[in-house]
Amino acid sequence: MNSSIDLVTVAQLLINGTLLGGLYALIAFGLSVVYGVANILNFAHGTMLAIAAISGAVLYEKFGLPIPVILIILVSFGFVFGWIFYLTLLQPLEKREPHQRTVGMVLVAVGALIIMGDVTAVLAGAEQRVIRVSSTYFEIRGVIISGTQIGILVGAAVCMIALHIFLTRSWTGSSIRAVAQNTIGATICGIDSARTSATTFALGAGIVAVAGLMYIISYPLNPYSGFPLTVKAFSIILLGGIGNLTGTLLAGLALGIGEAVVAFTIGPQWAAAVSILIVLGCLLLFPGLTTSRREA
Repeated sequence: MNSSIDLVTVAQLLINGTLLGGLYALIAFGLSVVYGVANILNFAHGTMLAIAAISGAVLYEKFGLPIPVILIILVSFGFVFGWIFYLTLLQPLEKREPHQRTVGMVLVAVGALIIMGDVTAVLAGAEQRVIRVSSTYFEIRGVIISGTQIGILVGAAVCMIALHIFLTRSWTGSSIRAVAQNTIGATICGIDSARTSATTFALGAGIVAVAGLMYIISYPLNPYSGFPLTVKAFSIILLGGIGNLTGTLLAGLALGIGEAVVAFTIGPQWAAAVSILIVLGCLLLFPGLTTSRREA
């Protein structure tokens, strides 16, 4: 009897952790691509997700727009916003000395996350928001899974596969990978590295818009929820490797399942520390694991 209950609990934790981990992986991959190509530590990445998610919630609650329409709006706006953000605030810093460039980009990103969070709180409110959609629930031997969870898992998988195909099969994707591997060599071959970096940053903003909408359907967010997600994304990148889709997915799943287990066994207040503990453990025990790895 107890064994059956334990197995059901384990299965439920695995399902919940896989859902959370898939979202983490999608969030991290957008940040990983931006960092790998443009070498930008975008600390505003999670805040951009929170703003996209809250915007989606407002469109759903106030205007009654269907989820697919909201997704198209958010991705389009995110892409344009990311492009403009890079060209106006980040690209001018490319002419600075390396240390000035790095510090300047960090300051711009941190300043942007503070401003964007405050502006969103004023316009949409600082309270937690979540998109509540009706869903069918399935029970299999005591394990409960909702149609929404299945839809989000499938959606995240489709996004990851589409990103992989885009990066490996399209000309733009090849340019992004070339710049990530060798900026000077890519420029010699005729690739406009500045334009590629702008496109990559815009792509990262579009990806984070998708992840934001999926996230707020499952978990509540407020305008200031973004920075902890950025920390988790950086942890996943460190573990999975920059630009490594498979590594990012596995690291995201490990983090999601780890948080689900810790929240159940110890308490939800400890779940947020899992990403930091995992990174510290890997740095101490397996230093070679955190070496940057890029997908070929």
